[in-house]
Amino acid sequence: MHWADELITKIPHRQARHRVDDMKTVSGMPHVGSLRAIVTHDILYRAMRKAGFKVDFTYVFNDMDPMDGLPVYLPEAKYRQHMGKPLYQIPAPEPGYASFGEYYALKYQAAFNKIGCHPKIIWSHELYAKGQMDELVRIALDNTDKIRRIYSQVAKQTKPDDWHPYQVICPQCGKVGTTIVTAWDGKYVTYECRANLVQWAQGCGHEARVEPVGENGKLMWKVDWPAHWKALQITVECAGKDHFSAGGSRDLGVHICQEVFGVKPPTGWLHEFFLVGGKKMSSSKGAGVGADEITSIIPPELIRFLIARTPIRKAVNFDPEGMSIPDLYDAYDQAAQAYWDKSDEKMARTFELSQVSGQPAKKHFLPRFRDVATVVQYPEIDNYVRFAQVKGAALTELEKNVLEDRVKYAQIWLDGYSPAEAVFKPADKLPQAAGQLTELQQDYLRQVRLLLTQEWKEPEELQQALYDAAKKLQMPTEQAFGAIYLTLIGKTHGPRAAWLLLEHLSKAKKLLKEASAGG
Repeated sequence: MHWADELITKIPHRQARHRVDDMKTVSGMPHVGSLRAIVTHDILYRAMRKAGFKVDFTYVFNDMDPMDGLPVYLPEAKYRQHMGKPLYQIPAPEPGYASFGEYYALKYQAAFNKIGCHPKIIWSHELYAKGQMDELVRIALDNTDKIRRIYSQVAKQTKPDDWHPYQVICPQCGKVGTTIVTAWDGKYVTYECRANLVQWAQGCGHEARVEPVGENGKLMWKVDWPAHWKALQITVECAGKDHFSAGGSRDLGVHICQEVFGVKPPTGWLHEFFLVGGKKMSSSKGAGVGADEITSIIPPELIRFLIARTPIRKAVNFDPEGMSIPDLYDAYDQAAQAYWDKSDEKMARTFELSQVSGQPAKKHFLPRFRDVATVVQYPEIDNYVRFAQVKGAALTELEKNVLEDRVKYAQIWLDGYSPAEAVFKPADKLPQAAGQLTELQQDYLRQVRLLLTQEWKEPEELQQALYDAAKKLQMPTEQAFGAIYLTLIGKTHGPRAAWLLLEHLSKAKKLLKEASAGG
């Protein structure tokens, strides 16, 4: 059974209305690691729908939190003054957006929409502005002592006696990260905007009383999270392992949800990180590969496949460098065959959940990605003709579209991520590696030169002649063909030798002559 189908069997109250939810603080360019969360929730949502649950899927963009870090790609001169302000009240880096928060939220939404995730979007600042959080804010403030006790018992954190779970947006300087509530009388909070409350922002020193309603302020994040659970009636929400650590934000949220807000917390599971080259990314620091960048490196269905095939508690570790992408395509194609042939239930389900929309297409030919990556290096080759030969029949329109898609991504891989040995274009000059040819290999190359003086209608005929020439010299095939590859591309292996020779006949003759010492 696929991990998602197994997990949803543990969700209580199957007949009730359910809501799967995820949340992100839009503090900068969304990184690829963020996709683990949204795709995990989308997979669970799809699994629940298939299992007959009545379920909605929402996504909260938390734009009420303060800017507490300056991404390296933003001009410090422009944004230093906004540190500490709520993200929805900071100007966007480009015109046409309501705020900094909206700008990066919409960037992220475009990325996850592209990979088939379409939750209903909820903006945190709108929940506050519409009064949907007012009652929860009052409950939290009335239970400040209880929340302090929960912090102490669950998180082992001692909050001072004047600590409150609410922050005011200072009406004088507009900052929320620099304010601290010092008193609550049941109607108003007394607050100070302190100059040195945090290291990353400076408050203005303003002091006043304000009613904690609407957009006047927000709950502290670790209280705000469970408040969202109640406000939106969330029943399923996962989180990264950093939130699930003992005494972490999930533990706190569960206790606050039950003991303060009086509702059961959502069912949820820890999901591991999405690592790129073994490293966890950060949005607020501007580190790592962007979510939109990976959607330009591999197609949406392969991003989903990466996450769908990996158990929820196991890290996804993806590095676009090297042969990872061809290997990923091979695994995806294997899962496709399992789905079409009904040969492996778990692989088939993984393939199904990897689709961007709807059910997978009917069985069709899938050109192997690494073969496509070889063919695209020879613009004179007709891709349709070549892969129709591999298939053994003409390509359908669907298969042509699949091929074109793989051609596009193969070129991207070759241009930026492939190892040197994956590039098979013949060199303009004799490669340095050809200097290691043995006398026997040079003899073989002379035989190859003679073969190239003949006319060859089909590459297969020349390929057989190359085998025969090696056999005549009592030479291992690997050494014989290795001589051709060392001479033409400076590597010990490559595409079919006859194909390589005939597609670059003039250059091949020149290089073979040099490599065989002109004999």
